[in-house]
Amino acid sequence: MDIYTSQYRYSGGDRFDITVKAQNPIGKHFAPTWEMVSSFKKGTISQELYTDAYIGILSKSLATSNQIWQQVQNTYTDRITLVCFCPAGAFCHRVILAGALQGMGWGDYKGEIA
Repeated sequence: MDIYTSQYRYSGGDRFDITVKAQNPIGKHFAPTWEMVSSFKKGTISQELYTDAYIGILSKSLATSNQIWQQVQNTYTDRITLVCFCPAGAFCHRVILAGALQGMGWGDYKGEIA
């Protein structure tokens, strides 16, 4: 699978919303918490602490909701584009998730697309 990231406005058929506001209930399993997002925006949490917290969320989700992860992997067999509201090039959980998926052997992270 090819793994891409993009801003929220991306509308391709491989779009997977992983925002905390996700309309897709499956995407919420891959979202950070509101507390994490607001703390990062306020500058009260570092990128390192945010990353550690987000990896913790993903690990817990994988352990407790493995069937959701399998459903995503089975749905997006050729290509997935992880979307959220962060500007391109900014520190963002979508890039962390892309790296995690690549590390799990799901595919290759190909970068950001418009």
